[in-house]
Amino acid sequence: MTLREKILKTFLVTIREINSNGGPKVFFEKYPVGGLFYGEEAAFRDESGKYMGSQFDFDTLNECKKYSKNKLLVCADGARVHNQTVCIENQRSLGASRNLEDAYNWGKIIGMQMNDKGIDWILGPSIDMCFDPLMYLMAISDDPKVIGKVYREVIKGIQDQGVCATVKHFPGIGTNFINMHIAPGCNNMDMEQWMETYGYTYKEMFKENPMSVMTTHTTLKAYDKDGENGFIPIATFSKKLTTDLLKGELGFEGAVVTDALVMGGNSVGDKIAEAVQAFKAGADLLLWPPVEAADVIEQQILSGEIPMSRLEDALNRIEKMENFRNNALDNKSFDTPDANFVDSKKLEIAKNGMCMLRNDIGLLPLSEDKINKVLIVDVTDNDTVSSNLLKEELAKRGVEADVRRDIFDPISQVCWPTDAEEIQKNYDIVIFNVNAMFVAQWSDAHMLIWASHQYDKKKKIIVNYGSPYFATEYFPKEHTYIEMNTSPSAETVKMLVDGLFGDTQFTGKSIFAKECN
Repeated sequence: MTLREKILKTFLVTIREINSNGGPKVFFEKYPVGGLFYGEEAAFRDESGKYMGSQFDFDTLNECKKYSKNKLLVCADGARVHNQTVCIENQRSLGASRNLEDAYNWGKIIGMQMNDKGIDWILGPSIDMCFDPLMYLMAISDDPKVIGKVYREVIKGIQDQGVCATVKHFPGIGTNFINMHIAPGCNNMDMEQWMETYGYTYKEMFKENPMSVMTTHTTLKAYDKDGENGFIPIATFSKKLTTDLLKGELGFEGAVVTDALVMGGNSVGDKIAEAVQAFKAGADLLLWPPVEAADVIEQQILSGEIPMSRLEDALNRIEKMENFRNNALDNKSFDTPDANFVDSKKLEIAKNGMCMLRNDIGLLPLSEDKINKVLIVDVTDNDTVSSNLLKEELAKRGVEADVRRDIFDPISQVCWPTDAEEIQKNYDIVIFNVNAMFVAQWSDAHMLIWASHQYDKKKKIIVNYGSPYFATEYFPKEHTYIEMNTSPSAETVKMLVDGLFGDTQFTGKSIFAKECN
């Protein structure tokens, strides 16, 4: 390979990039990149809005493999097995159940999903922790020991299927609410705290030899506070964090991949210069870089500004990933993707993670003989889907239910206790069905949570699919509170209703360590 071809092995591109540069045949002749990002059902468009194709198009994917000079490393954030019907999110369920068999099976599910689509490498799992009530990600715990035990099994499950796993987002998000898709974030811990939490979890993960770690667009000022003009470098650009801490002190021997280089947390200047800096800092694989950056990296290697050892290190680490995946494919050392296994295990994992966080007055289980009419207050982002599923499931038990959002005065913007008294007298039970990650001031969800406090605690149940912080932040004094720890679907709503009427048990626990002691 030429020097330029070696450099391009570190580039991971999208079908949008390929089609914007003449399509697979033309693109791979000019840019023999090493990897491709698969986005299931995710269409990419050019600047004029023209449809550029989707990675879900297998003809296009296979065309890319045909014209590529390299055996492409295909990576993805996620995918589904053909004929899979259960499409629910389960990661918080793992933190609530702490069931290590579930964790392994979750990894196995991911591996099956990747293999079914011919994907070599999953950009997960995310091993971040819950420390900030405004955080946007669905972390499974704030306890590094829980994270360590659970995600070691997830990684084992993924890689036992011959699929490369990624632990992310280094150096750890969850201490600050800023979303790195929008702007640069920060990890605001001191190094003693960091080593006891994030440092501990990464060292635990490395015992399972994950093939890659993803750095992200966040700072760790406690370790790298050197910057220019007062700007602290994010991990994407930080040699201290990527090379010295991650590869050096923590001893990571796999490949380091950046988070997407088009994110708002990274793309604040010259896109080519940013991709070059990420490579210089120690990233072995660049996710969605401008392909023109390869020429600049080549110039800087030839001039000596970037040492040849930096490229050699990247290629050696990529080769380890390739060898791992090729050995699995050659030896067929993985299970045949099985939609029935995926469906059954996802439901089992979801069931094991459902948590009756509070039942202080013994309202649960409900008695079908005493419950005739239920009010479901739809505390969602205006979708009503989960609330209507709940209404349908109650109807199967002969329970009449109404779904409402109009329980506050839209003109005065006040939730009147007298209104609550008038409404609730017509119902045996009032369920506040909460499915939102954030509550913006004066949004419907905001007003409906306000209104919830006016309702009789002896007949009120809070069911939460949303932020795990809602229990303590917005509903600290509610007597009856169910934490679902999964996404709403026909299957999980049925499990909820079975639990409400005592046909099944809520066996999960709070994902917050302080509430479990």
